[in-house]
Amino acid sequence: MKKANKQEMELRAGFAADLLAQGHSCTVVTTRVTEEYALSRRQARRITAKAMDLIVQDFEEINIERPQMVAKLLVNLEQGMQKGLTNNQSSGVAACARQIILLAGLAADSQYNSRGRRTFQ
Repeated sequence: MKKANKQEMELRAGFAADLLAQGHSCTVVTTRVTEEYALSRRQARRITAKAMDLIVQDFEEINIERPQMVAKLLVNLEQGMQKGLTNNQSSGVAACARQIILLAGLAADSQYNSRGRRTFQ
């Protein structure tokens, strides 16, 4: 197979960026790119990384407000929890729940957890 030109690489990165923007994980995007363009996983990971860079650049350029971003992330994490519950993947549910707690500022005060314990005698 011949090497892809710059236009083809941009097309592939755009395809991957669209999937990432829809909330798919990097692993899912890498698999889809591998299948769509008949590439190795290594090449697909490079394209996925380039797509992630494109998304970061877009966020920097449009100066998106934090509340909008947090709301979108919460929706994606809630969808991840739902999929985890449906597929009986408790670790995925726990990971999403942890991120929601951190984003919403519901985590316990770290100073509280690091204080010395009192013992009653």
